[in-house]
Amino acid sequence: MNEEPTKNLSGRKSFEERVFARFDAFDARFDAVDSRFDTVDARLKKLEARAYDTKPIWERALAQIMETGLEIGEIKKNVGVIQTKVGVIETKVAVIETEVAKVKTEVAEVKVEVAGLKTEVAEVKVEVAGMKTGYAGIRNELTDVRRELRHDIKQTLDLILKFLLEDRQDIRDVEDKIRGLETKLA
Repeated sequence: MNEEPTKNLSGRKSFEERVFARFDAFDARFDAVDSRFDTVDARLKKLEARAYDTKPIWERALAQIMETGLEIGEIKKNVGVIQTKVGVIETKVAVIETEVAKVKTEVAEVKVEVAGLKTEVAEVKVEVAGMKTGYAGIRNELTDVRRELRHDIKQTLDLILKFLLEDRQDIRDVEDKIRGLETKLA
C-alpha cells in the first residue's frame, strides 16, 4: 500500500466532509423537529391551561349527559309500557271490530227480513183494500137485499092482512054455523 493520500477525484469532497455534511443536515433536521416539538409543547400547555379552565363546565356537561341518559332510560321504560298497553288496546280493537262485523251482518240480515215483511205488509194492505172494496160492495148488496126483503115482507104482510080481513067475515060465518050445529047437537 501506498502512503499517499487519496486524491480528490473530480472535485468531490472527501468522505469525511460528506459524512460531516450529512451529520450537519441531520442536526439541522433535528433542530427543526425539536423546534416544532417546542411549538407543539407550548400549544399543548395552552390547551391544558384551558382544559383546567373548562373542567368544571365539562364536569357539569358530563353530569347533565348522565342525567339525560337516565331520563332517556326512564322514557324508554315508559315507552315499553305504552307499547304493551297499545298492544292490548289493538287486541281489544280487533275483538271489537270482529263483533262490529258480526253485528253488521246481523243488521243486514234483519234489514232483509224487514224488507220481506214490508213486502208482505204491502200485499196485506192491497188485500185489505180489496176486502174493503168487496165489503163495501157486499154492504151495498146487503142494503139492497134488506130493502127488497122489507118491501117483500111488507107486501106479504099486506097480503096476509088482506086475506085475514077478507077471511074474517068468512071465519065469523063459519063460527056462527059451528055454534049453531053445536047447539043442535046438544
